[in-house]
Amino acid sequence: MARFVLFTKTLCFDADQQVFYPMHTPSQRVALSPLQTAVVRRVLNAQGKLVRNQTLLALFQREPSDLPFADRLVTTIAEINRLALLAHAPGPLVHQVPLIGCVLAEQADAVPLSDEPAVRVEAAEPAAPEPTAVNTPQVTPKKPFPLRGIIIALLLINAALALVARHEFAPVTKNALTYKPYLTEKNTQFFIAESLSPDSFVVKNAMRRYHYWQPRLPNGAVAPLVYINVGRTQVSSSTFLCPKSIAQKDNECVSWLVMTEEMPDA
Repeated sequence: MARFVLFTKTLCFDADQQVFYPMHTPSQRVALSPLQTAVVRRVLNAQGKLVRNQTLLALFQREPSDLPFADRLVTTIAEINRLALLAHAPGPLVHQVPLIGCVLAEQADAVPLSDEPAVRVEAAEPAAPEPTAVNTPQVTPKKPFPLRGIIIALLLINAALALVARHEFAPVTKNALTYKPYLTEKNTQFFIAESLSPDSFVVKNAMRRYHYWQPRLPNGAVAPLVYINVGRTQVSSSTFLCPKSIAQKDNECVSWLVMTEEMPDA
């Protein structure tokens, strides 16, 4: 599919024209680069499943650069989310999983949009063959090849795995946008979701991961504001690194997905 409707018919992504635009004002186009378009299209085609770094690396190799892949990936995802906000998206479109890959934000609710009219062409019935006086040998029907059953079984297994993955990334809460002060370390102030306890596993795990990985903003600076979100999925929680208050529309926040177990690529 070349077009997708996102955020419950709020935003549209057109891969052919390489643009975001609001559904209610299609003339307000926000242009994307070819690399940004390729990343967004790959994430949308994954239908909520994790897109690993090995897959994304193949996209970045189409545009060689002296910059490290990890830095380019962080900058590209941050820019995609910024452009989506310019096109009136209500939140980030793509979440990054450090050292693993990225995944479509669960609230994005991507739906493919077909440009082809639903026109059904009736197939002409083949003409009945003329009877022939020549006796033809009777053909014994062949038994179905066992491979067909194997293929059907694999398709069913793949569908089951897709349902499991979709369930794993299903949102567990609808309102996680209210934060309260947690603590201050050096020049960074930490906030946690209103529904979280300071002693909860989500908070302690996010802080432990933050101290271990020491994530930075795309410009390399330490984030002055860090927001630890209530568990947005059943396998992770979201942490936002922000140079400005998250309440501002142009907050330039970077979404950092904190997994329960973060493992580097094999």
